[in-house]
Amino acid sequence: MPAPATLPAPSKHTHDKSLLGLELLRFACAISVLLWHYNHFYVVGAAHQGFSVTAQPLYGLLKPFYEAGWLGVQVFWALSGFIFFWKYAQPVQRGEVSAWRFAVLRFSRLYPLHIATLLAVAAMAWWYRQQQGADYVYQFNDWAHFALQLLLASDWPGRSEWSFNGPIWSVSIEVLVYGLFFALCRLGLTRWWQVLGLIGLAGAVYASKRTEHPIVLCVFFFYLGALTHLAHEAVQRLGLGLQRALTVGAVALLAAGTAVTALGLLRPMFYTALLAPLAMLLLLRWVRPASPSVSGFIATLGNTTYASYLLHFPLQLLVANLSGGQPERLPLASPAWLLGYLGLTFGLAVLTYRGLEVPAQAWLRARLLRAPARPFLLRG
Repeated sequence: MPAPATLPAPSKHTHDKSLLGLELLRFACAISVLLWHYNHFYVVGAAHQGFSVTAQPLYGLLKPFYEAGWLGVQVFWALSGFIFFWKYAQPVQRGEVSAWRFAVLRFSRLYPLHIATLLAVAAMAWWYRQQQGADYVYQFNDWAHFALQLLLASDWPGRSEWSFNGPIWSVSIEVLVYGLFFALCRLGLTRWWQVLGLIGLAGAVYASKRTEHPIVLCVFFFYLGALTHLAHEAVQRLGLGLQRALTVGAVALLAAGTAVTALGLLRPMFYTALLAPLAMLLLLRWVRPASPSVSGFIATLGNTTYASYLLHFPLQLLVANLSGGQPERLPLASPAWLLGYLGLTFGLAVLTYRGLEVPAQAWLRARLLRAPARPFLLRG
């Protein structure tokens, strides 16, 4: 069946089958980050103890995630760029979404869970310090960094001084790009060649190594996602035969890129820049379940991603406290432990999404925007 001619209207906030492929990709990115951080279980203070990458459970099967799972963050950024261009670019350009409304939408989506996990980690970090005389994994747990965390600005200085619930660093950088996105949209810079120019500029800065500030990569991948959205819209206007030909070409390019990367001839970061747009385009075309129950399940998986991203380190810190800071007491090489960790994280993420994220977002939006709350989609 050919894809619809156009994407749903930007004002639509219900789950749409045409976007469920992105939900699956978000979930895969969350799994990637959780597996990359599995090594935290082996940490005592700031150092690994008795740790071997190859000894992690199911290493032969999960090697790419254990060794390069951090790249899931870059794909998250690209997904955000796609969704923001789909949902906000034209309304912001036309002045239909004010700066205040845009800021409230972002604040209500991100901040409630952030502040909850920040306070939980701060308490458990104190507990761990009392036992071990040192901090766990992230070492900059002082008042200055706590203040930055309160402002959702932990990595704005660009010094990689990770603190408290460390994974929030990528969200803090993305917040800066949200501001850039709004300003550029208001200026009318939403055409494909302007987006391509931003990608090229960020790529040149990254390649020249003039700065190591993570905002450079965030801009690159965010606008790569934006360009993917524009490409997706263009593909929808083509005939079915040409769409199928492009799909075959995308699969072939992705397979070639995967093979070249596996041979060590392409850096993982460059592979991610290839993977993110191709995976989005292919999943958008392929994932169109007819069953409402399957659609609902995929949507639920997508809804767990933000919570799982912010909950997995607090859970690891809790385990470190309960084990007395002795990872050797834990069956860390067991696949059952790994599956339990993943299952518990995502199970809690579902409960957190329903019990904290949705109610808090509805409450904040109803009061700050004086508008009825509606379900949201893809970090909307």
